[in-house]
Amino acid sequence: MRAARLFALVAALGAGAAHAEDAQRGRELYEAYCGGCHYERVHERSPEKTDVRTLEALRAEVTRWAGQTRQRFTREDIEDIVAYLNRSHYHLGR
Repeated sequence: MRAARLFALVAALGAGAAHAEDAQRGRELYEAYCGGCHYERVHERSPEKTDVRTLEALRAEVTRWAGQTRQRFTREDIEDIVAYLNRSHYHLGR
């Protein structure tokens, strides 16, 4: 049930929006709300040690961990954080 809800949320976010991602804003959000629990090197794991191999997987991880911040992120916030992480670390394309 929990996985189904997460999938539905990720699908809704991915069906995304007319919002143009803003990686700089994503960086600011990441630094303000995510960086307190882990440092950015966590995103530099070797490919064998990460499940993030697609933009959808990155979006799912950001969505999943966003709940840990106690911050109510909007769909645009999530997309901006994903844009930042993709540009700075993952380079998964569009």
